[in-house]
Amino acid sequence: MSKVSKSTALLIAAATTATVAVSAPAAAQETINLTAISGYPPPATWIGSLVDAYMPAVDAELAKTGNYKINWNKGISGQIVKPRGELEGVETGIGDLGVIVTAFHADKVPLYDVSFKTPFTTNDIALISRTTQKMVDTFPQYNQTWLNEFNQVPLAPTGAVDNYMLWSAKQITDLGQVKGLKVGAAGPNLPWVLAIGAAGVQTNLADAYNSLSTGIYEAMIVWRQGAGAFKLCEPAPFAFDATLGGVNGFSLNFNRDVWDSLPEEVQKAMEASTSAWVDENVKRVNGGAVWGLDRCQKEFGTKVTEASTEQRNAWAQALPPLGKQWAEQRNAAGQPGTEILKAWMDELRAADQPIARHWDRE
Repeated sequence: MSKVSKSTALLIAAATTATVAVSAPAAAQETINLTAISGYPPPATWIGSLVDAYMPAVDAELAKTGNYKINWNKGISGQIVKPRGELEGVETGIGDLGVIVTAFHADKVPLYDVSFKTPFTTNDIALISRTTQKMVDTFPQYNQTWLNEFNQVPLAPTGAVDNYMLWSAKQITDLGQVKGLKVGAAGPNLPWVLAIGAAGVQTNLADAYNSLSTGIYEAMIVWRQGAGAFKLCEPAPFAFDATLGGVNGFSLNFNRDVWDSLPEEVQKAMEASTSAWVDENVKRVNGGAVWGLDRCQKEFGTKVTEASTEQRNAWAQALPPLGKQWAEQRNAAGQPGTEILKAWMDELRAADQPIARHWDRE
């Protein structure tokens, strides 16, 4: 057997090493298990958007490097928490992430309540979402509340309702007809009808159909998608539209301990994908409004009365100074209520919205 020269041996070794390096498997992909929770099912716009838009966007972002993969456990539709239980569920770690319905927790995260205190200003749900995000970005108190009091990292807010309307069993064409009328409304909406002489009744969508059908109340403040989805326009086929406007209502949050344990690449993918969730939710809210009214009109003969500018302004002016009262309460709690209210209204003014009352100028 011939001897192999030292130089030839080195070449063979190098070639062998190169072959092994080429054929060696890449670093193993890490799978991360995450449980998303909600008491609501996918037909709810904010949950359907989470499943159909946010999760796929995160997956696509992580696929760019292939370093990580999320194994999503969709703990939705009340499997793990009931409606309103999302905040505590994410706080305690029952769920790793979830959509908190901020409208249900005005006592805990009151800064998000500003949209309920500024009706008659805008029905642009995309603008409401963007403006809420700007408030979060501008005023650190939003995130501090989540982080310090509820062990959560908020990723993004979005809007809930495009435009509230007054639905009734008998046609309403003038505000004077509301005086003495029993009107159902969620808590934050009650002041809107009490101011024009209605007998306000605290209610929710789940009870609304029976309540309207049995006369517990004769009218209700609700949006088009809600009216159509819950068939409220069957017992209340008339709608009075004064462009009361829309509200924000959701925040996509992570449990803080879980968030801190995630690799930076995964955190960045989670943050980068929030626009997919917000955009899809806005699309579904707007599409749901069209669908809801269409169903009401075709199946139940709904007639919509558009309030005149004079009647809309009269309704807006009849309300107490909701914005000022809210701002003063926040100021007293050590939060920048006055500054947030002004910043909120400035954004709506800059967007040339149909503002019937400048809540920050009273």
